[in-house]
Amino acid sequence: MEPVTLDADGLRLVAWEQRHLADLARIYADPLIERYLVMPLPWGGPARDRFVSMQVRHWQGGNPRWAVEEDGALVGSMALTKSFPSELTITYVTAPWARGRGVAQRAIRAAVAFGFERLGAKRIAWDAIVGNHASRLAALRTGFTVEGIARSGVNQRGTSRDCWVGGILPGEVRGPENPPWHYAVAKRQAAFFTAPQPVLDTGAAGLRLRPLQRSDLGDLAATCADPETQRWVGGLPNPYTRDDADAWLDFSRGRRDRAETVLYALADADDRYCGSVELVLKAPGEAELGYFCAPWARGRGWTTAAVRRLCRLGFEELALERIAWRAVVGNEASRRVAEKAGFTVEGVGRGLRHGADGRVDSWIGSLFPADLG
Repeated sequence: MEPVTLDADGLRLVAWEQRHLADLARIYADPLIERYLVMPLPWGGPARDRFVSMQVRHWQGGNPRWAVEEDGALVGSMALTKSFPSELTITYVTAPWARGRGVAQRAIRAAVAFGFERLGAKRIAWDAIVGNHASRLAALRTGFTVEGIARSGVNQRGTSRDCWVGGILPGEVRGPENPPWHYAVAKRQAAFFTAPQPVLDTGAAGLRLRPLQRSDLGDLAATCADPETQRWVGGLPNPYTRDDADAWLDFSRGRRDRAETVLYALADADDRYCGSVELVLKAPGEAELGYFCAPWARGRGWTTAAVRRLCRLGFEELALERIAWRAVVGNEASRRVAEKAGFTVEGVGRGLRHGADGRVDSWIGSLFPADLG
């Protein structure tokens, strides 16, 4: 097919020309683009020399390739590629100098409409390396449903990477005035997970919250092997070893990339690990709290201070509306912490988790912004 130009709410999607290549090279040199693109980088040599002619061939094969322009300047790229019968895959990039202006959203709507109306697609698929929150937000905002994670779904320059996958069907495109109901929450959380994890002051003398790091793993293993921790915290290996702690660090970092959890280590004035506190994100606007304290740091009120600080972050930075808590019935220390932080204990959930003797009952409670002590 011959190239087709599309208008997209102030943007133009046009066929690639040599005049675009200098700015395209600037796009591909951006660190964030390099982090999430799968193509070989740095970009140059024969790949650059043949770029325009390759885009012509893609058009001839029924796979549209557009340069995205605003006022004649390159601000991104957009592509549709045949994947299965009646299915296309969409890929897009926004130039670093054009971020925050809705470029991807406007271009996506135009390209998706073209795919459904002109190419007869019944489904348009999307994917992005896990952690690419900008791409995920643009997909959500325009009507794509994120359907899950493909483990090792892409090969990025010799490394297997997990990727989010999703799709959109005819009639599901969302216009500028029709965001998904949870989009504001997703946007706030994406901003948090895209930035470096901040260190938090707790207001308690000698205590701050910082990301878990590899130098903590000996103390983490000792804490998780402690009989009191083993008694009340579900799912811990027994015995708990340094290898278990090492695996947990890698696992928790992957969960942060997927925007599933916010995990902090309690650190004393000497930066020694003294416990963990975590928010596990659930439905939009909701999370569940978990925490435990190292044996050498108990009795100082630090866990309560850490819980208060992390819950405040959840309400202020993650747009949470409700935080849930639970603890095995009989774990009086955990209950005291929760109640001091402002949680209301609502009752008992029967058989909520597995204990050494089977399912055990748990206290359940919740915290709302106005409750935070």
